[in-house]
Amino acid sequence: MRQRFGVLVAIVAIGALTVGLSSAQASTATKKGTTVKVKLFEFQMKPKPKSVAAGKITFVAKNIGTEQHEMVIVKADDTASLPVDANGAVDEDQIDEANLPGEIPEFDKGKTKKKSFNLEPGTYILFCNITDEEQSGPLSHFAEGMYTTFVVK
Repeated sequence: MRQRFGVLVAIVAIGALTVGLSSAQASTATKKGTTVKVKLFEFQMKPKPKSVAAGKITFVAKNIGTEQHEMVIVKADDTASLPVDANGAVDEDQIDEANLPGEIPEFDKGKTKKKSFNLEPGTYILFCNITDEEQSGPLSHFAEGMYTTFVVK
């Protein structure tokens, strides 16, 4: 019986030590910031994860599409609240600067770009705001659905 009790105490101690180390590692990761990987392609954006804690967030955007893309970040409840121009692109000039933390400017297919932002809690829209000139007329990536909602807790 004593031997079993000793084994049980050892298991509990190891478990507590493991939890303690995990907590220390988690707090270190939080101090360094969080990385979010985003895949951009015609006409979608896929962030992983889709929700993170507030603070320094580094977005690593990979263009897996066939043409140039960009990633604009706007604090907004939904896409319907964003002002759009006649071509269906977001009119960024109409957005209050406090709600426009920044962007990763357009970059070519097959390339990866990263940039860090300090984001406070709220709902954000990540989107590509490029408008291509096609033979049939302007083609807004945003109007084609190249956006996603992203939550910062």
